[in-house]
Amino acid sequence: MSTTIELTRGARLFARSEPFALARGGELPELALPYELVGPAGAPVVLVQGGISADAHVAPSAQDPRPGWWNAIVGANRPIDTTHFRVLSLEFLGKREEAVVSSDDQALATVLLLDELRIGRLHAAIGASYGGMVALQLGARFPERVERIVAISAPDRALPFATALRALQRRILALGRTTGAPREATAIARALGLVSYRSPAELDARFTGAPSRSDHATEDPFAPPFSFPVESWLIGKGRAFAARFDSAALARLSLAIDLHAVDVTTIRARTTLVGADPDLLVPPDQLESLAARCGGKARFVRLRSRYGHDAFLKEETAIGSLLAEALLEPVAALKAVR
Repeated sequence: MSTTIELTRGARLFARSEPFALARGGELPELALPYELVGPAGAPVVLVQGGISADAHVAPSAQDPRPGWWNAIVGANRPIDTTHFRVLSLEFLGKREEAVVSSDDQALATVLLLDELRIGRLHAAIGASYGGMVALQLGARFPERVERIVAISAPDRALPFATALRALQRRILALGRTTGAPREATAIARALGLVSYRSPAELDARFTGAPSRSDHATEDPFAPPFSFPVESWLIGKGRAFAARFDSAALARLSLAIDLHAVDVTTIRARTTLVGADPDLLVPPDQLESLAARCGGKARFVRLRSRYGHDAFLKEETAIGSLLAEALLEPVAALKAVR
């Protein structure tokens, strides 16, 4: 049995009381999936998902005027225009559930939600980073449910270099929980992740100053005697993240990325793969090769950016233009680009 519960500020909860079997073994006793649905009833539906730190609140709306994580891209008169499209966004499994989840599970949960909402076919599934992996998985496992896919910095599987970084992050998180310092461990793990999200060129250009002596070591037991500008920035960002994100949830979603594997030959949707150049985690050459293996018509777009993997959050004009074009592209217009 399933039901939709109204939460606050336009958010809703899709609740399904039956056990939810997981692709990697085990099950959830029930499915509880927070989501938002914004835009005119009857309009084409666009699914939007970001990286593992994103939530269901993508952009401000009449129901919830708070800023979202993709304000420049989603909203009235934005590239994903909520006066013309209905935007569906949802939480990732693993944020709350203590279980091993993967993109397979997220794709299935999304389809169950679509069934509940009586949405037979998505106009588009748009995702960046892990959200893009889910979009690919959705198109591969349920090809009849999605017409277009735009996957930004999202591969069919993780490369060993990217897994190596995330595996070390998970070890840091585990050490933090064991030693009673989960928040500081989360800050360090996030800081390490941020290094991989950006490019060496950006960090070299921004952080050229000399190190400073730490004068308040007694207030911070983890403070080194000297702190470098790039180090201060990373730890500051990491601690801000740790204040709002659970350590165990970060570990579970990190693992979900490394467990991700999708057979793109079964995708039938018109697919646009966007690769940032450079991107330490998802090299653009990996996505260019992936476009050639997609079962439907596919193209690869190389986006040169000093922001690396985070380009989808920083290159608002370029990303917005790509998305607006993909959403309006006629069925017959998209040609495979190899």
